[in-house]
Amino acid sequence: MPDKPEKPLEPATQDERDAPSETAASKYRRKQLERQLGPTQFIDEPPPLTHDTLWRGLARKGEARLLVVRATEAAQEAASRLNASGEVAKLVGELIVAALLVRSTLNPDARMQVYIRHDGPTGKMVADVWEGGGVRVYVKQPEATAELDGTLFGPGLMEVARTHAATGKSWRSTVQLQGDRIEDFMMHYLLESEQVLSLLRVEVEVANGVVTSALGYLVQLMPEGTHDDLKRMTQNLQTMTPLTEGMSHGDPDARAWAELLMDGFRWDQCGREMVEYECRCSEARILQMLSTLPPADLQEMASDTNDVEISCDFCRTKYLVKPSAIGELLEPPS
Repeated sequence: MPDKPEKPLEPATQDERDAPSETAASKYRRKQLERQLGPTQFIDEPPPLTHDTLWRGLARKGEARLLVVRATEAAQEAASRLNASGEVAKLVGELIVAALLVRSTLNPDARMQVYIRHDGPTGKMVADVWEGGGVRVYVKQPEATAELDGTLFGPGLMEVARTHAATGKSWRSTVQLQGDRIEDFMMHYLLESEQVLSLLRVEVEVANGVVTSALGYLVQLMPEGTHDDLKRMTQNLQTMTPLTEGMSHGDPDARAWAELLMDGFRWDQCGREMVEYECRCSEARILQMLSTLPPADLQEMASDTNDVEISCDFCRTKYLVKPSAIGELLEPPS
């Protein structure tokens, strides 16, 4: 069967001939307007509830930002490594969630260490968080319990150290502990040292001494925000349900919940990092630490016939260092 002849093109109308073609600049402005008025954009498919993650959202005019974190697996691992009591396991989860959120508001390449020094029964607590979502925690007295020791926090200070990965440049800020919870300490730090109005909420649940849920979110009003933006955000927060109710297997990012929190703002999800408990200890780092000891101490350990046992404060891994390896630290560099 022969091909059907193509239908001839109809001549353009006078209106079409007279209409100016869209310039590149006008097309760009049109696309920008469409984006500004369009629905919230999400960057990827969310990982399942069994995977820890932190995502960031930003209002399109830069007036506010939202960060949401799930760190259940990391908190479970950290508390287990420390053999923490149920009460301290909850604190470990709260410290991990809060530290992850605050670090993520800083330079993405920054490493952050949080030192809480106080007179309470847990003693010194440290969170070490770095780029890529790695986190570890130290507690001096992880076996402490509120039942035996009363309140777990006493008067003290919180020091936050930030180190830029590429340059090694460091900044340190110290604030008095204000409030009763770790989220209170962190919000006070953000206001005093960073001059950013923030609301940080931590939700950690523990059952039979095991962390079953460690979630949290951070809302910040940015310098571009106005009094009306603050009022709108405050009104939204008054009606919000807990994050634990908004995060589910069907919605592991709590996106529907986040839309309610950011109601009245045009915003987009703009970044994500996976979260994982990790300890950076190794025998090489142990030897590096030993190298800072006085030569007389190194000589004594090197002359011993037994291996030296050293335990990592964070993950409780035990290292057996041979005297011969310690003796090499005394040799002058070649």
